[in-house]
Amino acid sequence: MTADIPLRPLTRAEFIVRVCLLLATAIIVAGAGLQIVRGAAEGDATADHIHRFMAGVYIGWAPLFAWAAATTRSRGVLVYFLAVPVFFGALGRVLSIAQNGLPDRPAEFLSFGALEFILAFAIIGAHSTALRTRRVPATA
Repeated sequence: MTADIPLRPLTRAEFIVRVCLLLATAIIVAGAGLQIVRGAAEGDATADHIHRFMAGVYIGWAPLFAWAAATTRSRGVLVYFLAVPVFFGALGRVLSIAQNGLPDRPAEFLSFGALEFILAFAIIGAHSTALRTRRVPATA
């Protein structure tokens, strides 16, 4: 975009997508960063190895989420692909609760799961609205 063309304000839908992607970025950095430092709670070497690796992979996605939030006007299908791991993360929490019961501090973990479900659906819904409003095909 050239310097002489002013940027239009974000639409409400674009703003929602941006905020949701930034919230997802914050969740990733805080949660995965903590897990890299703490490791697996049980102290099993194999579980700890896998746990910290997956936390590293997860935190590696944070710059992509932040970049997509900063450039939300020009993002298409990529935003949908970013909503998917947030949704699957929430599903993972539900599966964990179903198999192992509620963790310590249940209100905290239930609120994380609810927030992740809401973020995933808000990103998809708002981004779909933004694309329809712009009449731009959903491309990466």
